[in-house]
Amino acid sequence: MNKIVIRFLLLFSVISISVIINSCGGAKTDIIGEWQEENYQKGNIEKVLVLGIVSKEKPLLRRNFEDGMTQAFQDGGINATPSMDHMPYEEVVDSTSFEKYFKDLDIDAVVVSRLVAMDQTRDYKAGYLYTIPLSSYYGFYGYYYSGIAYANSTGYMSKNVVVVLETNIYETTNKKIIWSGISETVDPDKASDVINSFGDELVAKLKGEGYFK
Repeated sequence: MNKIVIRFLLLFSVISISVIINSCGGAKTDIIGEWQEENYQKGNIEKVLVLGIVSKEKPLLRRNFEDGMTQAFQDGGINATPSMDHMPYEEVVDSTSFEKYFKDLDIDAVVVSRLVAMDQTRDYKAGYLYTIPLSSYYGFYGYYYSGIAYANSTGYMSKNVVVVLETNIYETTNKKIIWSGISETVDPDKASDVINSFGDELVAKLKGEGYFK
């Protein structure tokens, strides 16, 4: 075997090992349970509004979450916009403010996420059967108010944890829920790890299930 071939094989081995090492690092997200509205006609969503339910004391976290999720949808070919681009952060989302700030955006669906749990052990397991636990979830505004109360009373990120998010998707005609899921992100070092990993997984999931045009 000549020296050129040997050098090529050595170089290929080094590159392959580097790719394997890099692919094994970082946070990993799984959607471990979901619920779907059986009567909803899929394939009609062209543009989504991204809304993160985050403590009012952490506007930068909400900014980063909404921007990261918007980018994930756009990378997947779906038109998306963050809510913070269109309304003041300190203003609550109700029927009046929604119509005021979002009516002219031609939004088909609102993607709403909130923190459910953050621990060093997994309280949620793959295969978990997800059902809607509260009647207030079915309407967008009821869910938003119950979620913001929880967000304002909890912390958000530390290393070596499992981060569990709950995400609901509401169609904008009647503000009724059409999809809900629980995601688990393992071993994030920082908030952006959760956002990037979760965003990619959610978009892939929804595209695979045929929600978008």
